Formats: sequence, C-alpha cells, structure tokens
Amino acid sequence: MGSPEIIWLDIQPSLYGFNCRLVRLLTASRRVKRWSFQHDPDEACTIDTIHNLLRESIVSSKQRPHVVAHGISGTIACLFAQQYPELLSSLTLLSVDTNNANHWTSHYHVMRGQLPCSRDKILANLASKLFDVDDQRIIATLAKLMAKCLDCDFVISSLFSNSLSGHLQAPKVPTLIINGNHDFVVDKAAKTRWNSKLKLGDHYDSVDTGRHFFHFHKPALTAKKINAFLDMIPTSSFPDVAPTNSLTAR
Repeated sequence: MGSPEIIWLDIQPSLYGFNCRLVRLLTASRRVKRWSFQHDPDEACTIDTIHNLLRESIVSSKQRPHVVAHGISGTIACLFAQQYPELLSSLTLLSVDTNNANHWTSHYHVMRGQLPCSRDKILANLASKLFDVDDQRIIATLAKLMAKCLDCDFVISSLFSNSLSGHLQAPKVPTLIINGNHDFVVDKAAKTRWNSKLKLGDHYDSVDTGRHFFHFHKPALTAKKINAFLDMIPTSSFPDVAPTNSLTAR
C-alpha cells in the first residue's frame, strides 16, 4: 500500500496563497490535495456542515489521508479528527492553540470592539504582528487580504460573540503541532497547554522567531518537520464506513 495522500484543509480560501510555498514543497515527495470550503455569506453554516462535507469527500476517496491545516482550519480539522479518527492517518496542525476560540479573527474582533480605530488601521496593525514584514506597502496589501477573509470566508467570531468555546483534545490519530515562538495569537505557553494533552507518538514542535504565518516565511523548515513526522506513521487500510448522504458539497 502506498503512502496516503495529504489533504490540505482550507476553510479560509482568501488566505490560501500563504500556504502555497509549503504545499509545493510537500508535493515534491507526496500527493497533496486541497480541500477548500467556501459558502455564501448570507447562507447559514456551522462546523457540522463542514465536517459532514469533509467526511463525504474522504469516504468517497477510499483513503485515510494525512490532514494538514493552519489556524482556524486546524481547529476544525482537530474537532473532525476527534469525531472521526478512523478516517484519518494523521493530523498536522500549524498555528493552533488548545483554546478553540483563539484565532487571529477573534483578536481582530476584540480589538475592533475596544479600540477607537478604523478597520483598516486595526488590520494593518494585526498584519504587522502576524507576518514577518516591515514594508508598509506589503502590510497594506496583507490587510486587504485579511479584510476579504473577514467578509467572505468562514469566521467563528464577531464583534458580539464567538461560536466556539472549550479546548481541543489530541485525537486518537498521530498528531503533530507546529507553532511559531513569536506568534501574536498562539503564545509560547501553548507548548505547555498542548503537552498536557498529547499522547504517546504525538509531537509538539516550534519555529524560532516564527509568527502566525511562519510556514509562509519558512516553508522549507516547516516541510522538513512535517515530512519527518509523516515518515514515521505506518499506513493502514480504509475502514468499511458508509457515507452520509444528508449533505452534498457544492
């Protein structure tokens, strides 16, 4: 049996460009497929909706993929792995905290509610913290992409509430966590929080000087860490699971 493919779980496609460098490096030795989710902003959507659509896709493929995801996509991937561990070979999370509600978008909404600043200024300030850049023109461009994400992609928080609460647990599948040591969102204490939850065979790693989008700035190092982890995971057959027909991807 060949090595399982990687599914890159992409819940916020407006920001997918920051993943492309790492994805290209991973495709040098593995099959990588992007699983992207986008919905009409006026359409009601829940995490269960995403989980059902993802489950249908995996069951249809007849494979147990390695799932890799960043940020909020990683939180949703971990919740999926907790519910359906028999469908996955492993889980790799980038810039993910154990706190379900902790994402850059939730930080934005807190700042927007507390600071007497415009949306553009807050997003520019956030961009300078999330990315390792100093050029103000680049920061302005990043802020526009972040605004598009807030307007068009799946976001769990708002100025008034956050639809997620509680804390993640390590799922039964082998799990790798990689965070940046200089992440404004997921602080250094995340290592202690995760280590209290990881099981034998799981691994927590970090990137020195890495910020929230460390995999964009250091894709080669991140790919090396992911490949080293995946090389240690044995393959196994796909379970006999009937697909759920209640929802259909569009």
